[in-house]
Amino acid sequence: MSARRPRTVDADSVADAPTAQPLARPPATSPSTGISARVIGPHSRPEAEEGYVAARNAWTAAMRAASSGRPADMASLAITQEAYEAAAAERARWISGERDAIKVGPDTSKRGVNAAVAQELAWRRVQDAEAKQPGFLARLGRKLRGH
Repeated sequence: MSARRPRTVDADSVADAPTAQPLARPPATSPSTGISARVIGPHSRPEAEEGYVAARNAWTAAMRAASSGRPADMASLAITQEAYEAAAAERARWISGERDAIKVGPDTSKRGVNAAVAQELAWRRVQDAEAKQPGFLARLGRKLRGH
C-alpha cells in the first residue's frame, strides 16, 4: 500500500482565489415582522445582479479548481454550479419583470351550507326509515301469509 503525500498549497494561489460573497441579506437593524423581512433572496434588480456576479465568480473559480480531478473539487463544482444556475434564473426573472400573481377573491363556494343541508337530509332519511318499520300487525300478517 502506498502512502499518501500531503497536498501542498501555494500561498500565491490562495491569495489570488476570488472569495464568494454571501447571497443572503444581512439582518435589518430594526426589528421587522413583515413577510419581506423573512424572505431570503434579492429584493431588487441590483441585488439580483450582485448575487449573479458572485455566483458566477465562484463557479469559474470552482471550474479552475476542478481541473485537478479531485473528488472534493468536483463536488464543490457541482454545488457552485447549482448556486450559479439558481442565481442566473433569479436574475433572468428580475430582468423580465415577471411577477408572481396570487389570486385573492371572495370564497364563492357554499361548502358549509351544503354540508349542513346534506347532514340534515341524511338525518331525515334515517328518521323516516325508522318510522316506517312494520308494526306488530304487519309482522303478524306476513307470518300468516308465509312471507
